[in-house]
Amino acid sequence: MNKFNLLVINYVMDQNDRLLSHQVEIVEEIAKQMDQIQVLTGRVGKLPSIRNVTIKSYGWVQGQNIKNIFRLLISFFKQIMHSKVSVIFSHMTLSQSIIILPLTKLFRVRHFVWYAHKSKNRLLTITYRMFDGILTSTLDSCPIKSDNVFPIGQTINSKNFPVNLEIEYPVRKLLHIGRFDPIKKIEELIFSVEKSRRSYPNLTLDIVGSASNENNLKYEISVKTMANKFVNEGWLKFYPSVTRESIPSLLSNHDCFVHACDAAIDKVILEATISKVPVVTTNVEFLKEFGSWGEYRVGSSSSLDFELDYLLRTSKDKLIEEVQRRYLRTMERHELKGWVERLIEIIKP
Repeated sequence: MNKFNLLVINYVMDQNDRLLSHQVEIVEEIAKQMDQIQVLTGRVGKLPSIRNVTIKSYGWVQGQNIKNIFRLLISFFKQIMHSKVSVIFSHMTLSQSIIILPLTKLFRVRHFVWYAHKSKNRLLTITYRMFDGILTSTLDSCPIKSDNVFPIGQTINSKNFPVNLEIEYPVRKLLHIGRFDPIKKIEELIFSVEKSRRSYPNLTLDIVGSASNENNLKYEISVKTMANKFVNEGWLKFYPSVTRESIPSLLSNHDCFVHACDAAIDKVILEATISKVPVVTTNVEFLKEFGSWGEYRVGSSSSLDFELDYLLRTSKDKLIEEVQRRYLRTMERHELKGWVERLIEIIKP
């Protein structure tokens, strides 16, 4: 057991949270490696009993910017004064990490922050040297290029994703899960499948997800209006967002996961891969790590049309072989237990 005093700062500790329930799983897995850990979180909801974890809330409320800053600083100051914290790991809480940065320097507490986005954050660009380390999923998933950036993979809990015992062939039922936002390029998914149906008329596509905010709702309405013809033809269906607990069942009932978002490597395509569901994507980070279905250099001529066509023309034996290879690689580099081991190895004093 590791005996250093670790403080985890995260956004929410709630098993029922639609987007961030995995933060509870991460704390649970870290706790297995530690004698005792403390958690300072923005909100507390439904939780399991974790014997060696102490949880306190800093009461983060969306939209209450000034009050949030004061509540966080007071909560963090009390935490530092009343416990001997030696290391802080801030998970998916960059804003909070920057707010408390002066205090971590004042009290000389080592501070590591998680950042896995391709987009440049102006404040991180200014402050990154003040952190003891930036942890990210893959090297290119963080715009900061420094010896202080540590790629440690993603946090896929394989226990939540039963492996498909038999890969369906030929591939027919396609699935996409994610926010209904412009960055996900939903219209590109639809047009690629519509084009492939000219040669493979039995293809169907289920799109699961809702817009993340009012602005993106306009995009969702626009795409659904455009695609109404395909819905009426019967091969395209839209469903609202689901809980994370529903994702394994959806994956097991489909033959292939399709994806067109080229941000940092997306957890859901790794969840599909660890479930032994074939993935078709144009995500460069994923293609760099796992390779493409087609025989071309990643980034040169890759497109969703090409990838889907190559997959559909792949023999069953080759498909099974490639899905198994990708599964093993995901277990090695992106499974939660290994992620925690790499995390602790980096942050421990």
